[in-house]
Amino acid sequence: MRAFVFRLAVGATALVLLGVGSGTARAAGSAGAPRHAVPAGFFGIVPQAMPSESDFDRMGKSVGTLRMPIFWFECEPGEGEYRFTSVDHEIRAAAERGIRVLPFVYGTPSWLGRQEQAPLSGDALARWKGFLRVLVARYGPKGSFWKGRRHREPIRRWQIWNEPNFRLYWAPKIEPTGYAKLLHASATAIRKADPRAEIVLAGIAPVGYGMKTWVFMRRLLRVPGVLRDFDFAALHPYSATIPELDYQLEKVRAAMVAGRAGRKPLIVTEFGVASHGDYPSAFVEGEEGQARFLRDAYERLLAMRHRWHIAGAYWYTWEDEAAADPHCSFCQGAGLLRLNGTAKPAWFVYQRLVGMNSG
Repeated sequence: MRAFVFRLAVGATALVLLGVGSGTARAAGSAGAPRHAVPAGFFGIVPQAMPSESDFDRMGKSVGTLRMPIFWFECEPGEGEYRFTSVDHEIRAAAERGIRVLPFVYGTPSWLGRQEQAPLSGDALARWKGFLRVLVARYGPKGSFWKGRRHREPIRRWQIWNEPNFRLYWAPKIEPTGYAKLLHASATAIRKADPRAEIVLAGIAPVGYGMKTWVFMRRLLRVPGVLRDFDFAALHPYSATIPELDYQLEKVRAAMVAGRAGRKPLIVTEFGVASHGDYPSAFVEGEEGQARFLRDAYERLLAMRHRWHIAGAYWYTWEDEAAADPHCSFCQGAGLLRLNGTAKPAWFVYQRLVGMNSG
């Protein structure tokens, strides 16, 4: 899902992260690690593919939030023709385990345009708003999907689009003003259907073929009225080291403060590194390195949670993929589970962190 993530030029990228030996127990951190009571749903996962029932069982109490796509082009392949079977399955399975869902809604259907082409024209925008209303009517607090169900986790938080600072997901030209238009239309439609709904900005990522995250954020916040159209900012601060992670969060937070959005909470809706991959990448760190990074990154986010107003952090991804993604140098091996379903050291680190920091 991630594509062409590049290493930021941070002077301390050669920092050696100490204190981690071999073995899962050491990778999970010392017994004296600080405890940070966090809100329910703070720890999340972003699967590359739909998890199985056994996957959901395994997630159990360790995964607070599942971030999943709702692809418009799949759910409405023809005008007025809705197909929600796979989305229903994933939302139902999560609810039965008490896992919250954060959907990101993305992708224009072919009968309106290219997938990555945002629906900004009059007719396309009206149909996008109609689709969002359908989603809230189905999965929101009064949604038809929940009628008669014992386990209910209505969706109150909606993320609009994905990585609009990246050409792979936004065409034909990256323009924060265009995203602001989509955001305003989306917020208006969703809040009309559910006045208590919360709107999450699309996660923006440090990609080679796109606009820098803090530049995009700065320009977005200059659009008149945009502050009223979202409740949470979102960032995908992909990094190979903790100093790089710090750098990205500080830059984006500075842009938010300058844009009078400093009090808005921010969700890290994707981050991660890989244990292996077919492509050479600084993000491929081996199994122990992946576990070490996960531990150090989460501990850093927890320690800086109040300064950066972090409302959640979701690891990308749940399970490895068989084939390499030509648009992503490390996604193939970024899972907490191996391709055969066995757990990597990083999964045990994740579980321990959840146990140490859940309120």
